[in-house]
Amino acid sequence: MKQHLGRRAWMQSAALAACAMGSLAWSGGAQAQDWPSKPVRIVLAIGPGSSGDTLARLMAPKLEQRWKQPVIVENKPGAGGVVGTEYVVRATDGHTLLLATQSSILPKYTQKGLRFDPLTDIVPVRRVLDYQFIIATNAETAKQAKTLKDLIALSKKGSQGIFLSGLGPTSVFNLSYAILNQQLGARYTAVNFNNVNDANLAVMRGDAQFIVNNPASIRPYFANGAMVPLAAISNHRYASLPDVPTVKEATGYSGYLPQLWTGFFVPKGTPEAVVGRINADVQAIFEDEAFRKEVETKLTASVATSSPAAFAKDIRDETTVWQDLFKTLNIQPE
Repeated sequence: MKQHLGRRAWMQSAALAACAMGSLAWSGGAQAQDWPSKPVRIVLAIGPGSSGDTLARLMAPKLEQRWKQPVIVENKPGAGGVVGTEYVVRATDGHTLLLATQSSILPKYTQKGLRFDPLTDIVPVRRVLDYQFIIATNAETAKQAKTLKDLIALSKKGSQGIFLSGLGPTSVFNLSYAILNQQLGARYTAVNFNNVNDANLAVMRGDAQFIVNNPASIRPYFANGAMVPLAAISNHRYASLPDVPTVKEATGYSGYLPQLWTGFFVPKGTPEAVVGRINADVQAIFEDEAFRKEVETKLTASVATSSPAAFAKDIRDETTVWQDLFKTLNIQPE
């Protein structure tokens, strides 16, 4: 009798569990349909003035139209992307997104004492843009160094070398040049800032001699002569800057060429259905050809073909390459 009652109790529990699972599965779909139920925040782990900041502000009104909720862009710079990324990791409102570059992932390998794991505590949603990437100097330095090869030679003339205007030791800008410099051999030191505007100003003031950046952020300074582009970090010259040689053309460089991207992430635990909804809606706004062209032109970038699974694979594949390069360059967590 006891055995019979035990079996009955087990069967009742199993039935309740099955109902609960069905309810959860339905709830996931409902969450996607009902989401968002309040304003959505897009957090950037970098200050105003960056290409990512411009992208977020271009996208926000388009997403508001689809989501019927305000979309608020928040800048939370600091510690090479760690401050803003951790802020999103800790968010529990279900309506906080991260729009980030590799700089939010790489601290896993370059910083000690992280209180989160960027490979597991944020979930890739969609790779949005692949940016163009350029090395530039200021007008005064360009009088002595008209090419990237000249700049490298200049760096070796003084005991102090030259200065890179960077965004922190774990930023993709600093790390990308460190990768290139393994072969280029410039003598340089990075001077780091919390936002792109300050980094740009440092170059123009002469506090630093060069910068690695997206052309959209510094192109206005090319027109007035305050900055001079030296080389494109690409296999091909950029159509928007046809007179600027590639790093290979400028120096004979033949190594790995870093690719700067930006994409959306959400905190771990966000329902898959909501992840799918965000991905689909971001894709949908870029199906508007006029908007797509506006973004690509303004930000000197290409809209990526992506999905949550594809973006996650991109990150896995890329971090393997970065890890190997860190070992080669002997970059240790600090």
